[in-house]
Amino acid sequence: MNKIKFFAILLLISLALGFRDTGLSGLQFQAYAQSGNAHEVVFTVPVGENGIHYEGVDIPEMLTWGPAAFTVAPDGSFWIADTVGGRLLHYSPAGNLLGKIDLKGLIVGATDVEAAKAGIWVLDQASMPPKVIRLAEDGAALGKYDLPPGLHLEDGLTGIALGNRGELLVEREGDAYVTQFTDATGNPVEAMTTNGYIHKGGLFAANASGLNSLTPKRGTILAGQLHIEVETEYDLGGMQILGFGPQDDFFVALEELALNPDTGLQVDQTVRHYDALGKYMGVARVPIAEQYTYVQQGLAIGPDGSVYVLATRPDRVEVWRLVFTQSLDSILYEPPLTSNPAEIHDESFGVKACVSRNTIISTASSYRNNSKYLSSTNINGACSGRQKPRYLGGAGTYSSVSYDWGGFDTVSGFNGYMYPNTYKAGDINTTEESCSRGVDCSGFVSRTWQLTSKHSTCTLENISTQLPSKNDMLRGDIYNKCGDHVVLFSSFGSDGMWDYESTTYNSYDRVVYIYSKWT
Repeated sequence: MNKIKFFAILLLISLALGFRDTGLSGLQFQAYAQSGNAHEVVFTVPVGENGIHYEGVDIPEMLTWGPAAFTVAPDGSFWIADTVGGRLLHYSPAGNLLGKIDLKGLIVGATDVEAAKAGIWVLDQASMPPKVIRLAEDGAALGKYDLPPGLHLEDGLTGIALGNRGELLVEREGDAYVTQFTDATGNPVEAMTTNGYIHKGGLFAANASGLNSLTPKRGTILAGQLHIEVETEYDLGGMQILGFGPQDDFFVALEELALNPDTGLQVDQTVRHYDALGKYMGVARVPIAEQYTYVQQGLAIGPDGSVYVLATRPDRVEVWRLVFTQSLDSILYEPPLTSNPAEIHDESFGVKACVSRNTIISTASSYRNNSKYLSSTNINGACSGRQKPRYLGGAGTYSSVSYDWGGFDTVSGFNGYMYPNTYKAGDINTTEESCSRGVDCSGFVSRTWQLTSKHSTCTLENISTQLPSKNDMLRGDIYNKCGDHVVLFSSFGSDGMWDYESTTYNSYDRVVYIYSKWT
């Protein structure tokens, strides 16, 4: 079970700083008890050459991650993005392997997949710029398109979906902004953005009131002409239209949040089912606490209206079919607040005006916005033990600073090591190489906090304090999981949060500014 805690830097900065363990982004906020909800295991996929791959397993100071997405095709077959392995896996409804598509050389990292009559669509969020490719079932490339400015990672790019007619949609901040990118035949069209999905001529959207609102436990579902009010027992972190069934029924994913001082941030994800008239039909729990790694696009709807989950285990991946019931008991627990949040924000907690939040975020932005020409030597030169970041192709100008396990470089330091020196840009292998330069997750946070030496994800806890409430998060705070990963909080979003992080998740392999859902 993964747990997250919020921390504030205590000795050096008079700020309330926190940290997240997700998956968001590739972090995992999966901390709660057993789901208490039934599901059916449809089939199992092994780990290895004939199945999926994981990265970062049992490696200190590195996030463990694996398959990023899956989908159900109109014929009921399944497509799984083996993101670490650089391929797509195709399975029959019964779980028989039908084929593999090698994606190496086509994309950097498969972060979402959709199956349409026009072909198999794959989203690559890790490339510069992000791309979508269209493939035939045999793997033949039918089209490859760069996403335009406004649909990039820093714009909240989170996934792709299909419209009523099979047109490709690009999602930002979950379903907050949905842009039609192609027609049903797969040809790009003039972009049109809506605040939700268009289904049979009606607009469908799900919106939480917001964690910082006066009604954090409430949300609204817009289903054509219908308005459905939702109220949860705990704070509603986000809502999203998951998709539609064969009878124009629809499904909504909800994420409730609670902060327990002993276990960190807890997330409970459920799926609610409504018929075409908006009548509540039932609910199912997504057992995210049982996941081994976070799956960015881990829910899918089949042509028969079944809801499936891609469940990860250390030695396998399972495809589950959720079982719906009329009601579920809450599995979250949030004890009464026993400390005064004002104490966390009081300047007496640290050295006054040592480092401002503006300075922290400005430093973080300088990493992401860095632009540097990298030579063929910087990218592919000899460096024993190094594994090149996957976003690096040939010589050219690249933005950001490369991920380097154990790295603690400043932006100017990284640039200087590239030229006039001839060091190598980044290293996603988990040993420190003297010939590579860059920054890892805790090295990045240490630099943004203006620390004079590199702290690990575990020692960051020694110079910070846990926040009493998730609503106390301010920009410059961190979400942290000892021995795993740390990210720098920027702001709350419509269904999640914006953060800066140096990560290998999704094959980003660099410092990124991304939007992440709580799950």
